[in-house]
Amino acid sequence: MMMYRYFPWRMMGGHLFGWLLGLLVVVGIVLLIVLLASKKNKAPAAAGAMPSAAAAAPAAQDRFLAILNEQKAASGMGAAEYEERKLVLEGGRGDNHANAEIVALKERYARGELTTGAYVEARNKLLGIG
Repeated sequence: MMMYRYFPWRMMGGHLFGWLLGLLVVVGIVLLIVLLASKKNKAPAAAGAMPSAAAAAPAAQDRFLAILNEQKAASGMGAAEYEERKLVLEGGRGDNHANAEIVALKERYARGELTTGAYVEARNKLLGIG
């Protein structure tokens, strides 16, 4: 029997208790991974005041998407261009929205004043990337 060689089953003589112990260990590890991953992605609790940059990010992001939606309705922007601009704006969620230059750049991009290439170039220059 191949399973008899593995530690939990061998330790318990290969009986039902050994199988259950092995299954319990595997389930526990999976639950621990899920718990740690969910804590990593959660926002901080509302126990205290959030830092201004962290609080401003969702509101600013929503404002950029609202501007983009208004621009789409007003100018008849195509679906492909809208999706491209939306994806580019959502890709910058981690940007420092306390930086007025970044916010102004994103608003100009959402209004359609900049092409995607010009936006990416200006954003990278502001963030000091490449």
